[in-house]
Amino acid sequence: MNEFKRWRWWAVLALPLAVIVLNSFGPDGWREPATRLVWLSWSALAVALAWSASKALFDYAHGREAWVKAMEHPIGAGIAFAGLCVLRAVLFWGIVNFSARAADDPATYVPAPAHELASVARAEIDRTWPQMPRRSYLGALVEKETCITLRHRSCWSPAARLKTSREEGAGLGQITRAWHADGRLRFDALAEARALDPHALAELDWVSVYQRADLNFRAALVKLRQCDAQLRRLGNFADLTRVAFCDAAYNGGWAGLQQDRRLCQLTPGCDPAQWFGHVEHTSGKSRQRWQGYGQSAFEINRAHVAATVRERRLKYALLLGV
Repeated sequence: MNEFKRWRWWAVLALPLAVIVLNSFGPDGWREPATRLVWLSWSALAVALAWSASKALFDYAHGREAWVKAMEHPIGAGIAFAGLCVLRAVLFWGIVNFSARAADDPATYVPAPAHELASVARAEIDRTWPQMPRRSYLGALVEKETCITLRHRSCWSPAARLKTSREEGAGLGQITRAWHADGRLRFDALAEARALDPHALAELDWVSVYQRADLNFRAALVKLRQCDAQLRRLGNFADLTRVAFCDAAYNGGWAGLQQDRRLCQLTPGCDPAQWFGHVEHTSGKSRQRWQGYGQSAFEINRAHVAATVRERRLKYALLLGV
């Protein structure tokens, strides 16, 4: 009990815990504290590993004994104690630095703007599609569409824009419009989304799409909701299968998805009701790599599904829900 009378225990344990509890009363509830507790756990693990490594390397060296000797004034004991402190500091820094680099892994690192927009995304899910089968997928979709890197200025930004002479992708969902070589409009995905729910998307246009995160989330959800409803009419697909199918359609079009499923049906051993291991391998999309992209239409589409549904979705579970 005497240990808890020391200020260091209050400084490194009680005070941080009090801050976490107080923070839980914010608009994000326990989501942010839970995320921070995960990283606090990693820091605690780093301390334990650093201590264990130093004891394994120098099992004959005892910091407490060196400290006692140092208090008696022997220079050698003082140097030994200082050496142990330096060793543990270096080990701790190395482990924490490794953890920091690992945190940039797309499978685990959540970009800072995602935390800022999470409450908007949750509100739009509740408003537009409360029955969404995998809420965490929306975060992975936004990341895939906007994040050139996880720390890029366009990552999770409504202002994200991809513009060429023939194509424009806008906002969090990279809603796209394209033109023919003679300047005629080839398609406008924003107008198509607005037509699916004119009331909910009445304020969405090619100006507001770069300004309002809520409309960005809403447009993506309306498109995904429509795809999910179409699949439900076609058969009894598992939740995650519908998510994968609709991601493929989001990236490559509904007609392209149906063509891929028909090709799967004609392929021995391929089940058109399953994405993973089945439809993901059969496609009429071009396998010729596009100039300037380094990938074919087939590779781009399949990589999109793998990145959102398999690799990055679960890291958004704390922010958006499973």
